[in-house]
Amino acid sequence: MKVIQISRRLLPALTFACAMGVAPLAMAQTAAAPAGTMAPMAAPAAAAATMAPVAAAKPVAGKLTKAEKFKTEAAARASCPGDTVVWSSMTKSKVLHTSRSKYFGKTKHGVFVCEKTAEAAGYHLAKN
Repeated sequence: MKVIQISRRLLPALTFACAMGVAPLAMAQTAAAPAGTMAPMAAPAAAAATMAPVAAAKPVAGKLTKAEKFKTEAAARASCPGDTVVWSSMTKSKVLHTSRSKYFGKTKHGVFVCEKTAEAAGYHLAKN
């Protein structure tokens, strides 16, 4: 027996498809099929037209892409000239530390990012 793993990105699309009545793997009895056999169910045209491809989805607010995260301060400065480079804790707190902070580049789970990019993703400056 094979076990199928569904990724977190695919699950909402499958949930949407099931809610629209589209079951790509489902089998249904049709009049053309002999009794006792199953034929593949066709997807309704209206439901197929309203479904957007998963790859074309907009980036989720609050998420920094891999291209926006840098391991070194120099790489971040080269990527965002004219913007301040900050240290971002990649935890639920979404805190940014400036170069004057004692935590700048020191926390266990963090990366260098451009300040404007991080603020657009929902991150905020530390209060200390």
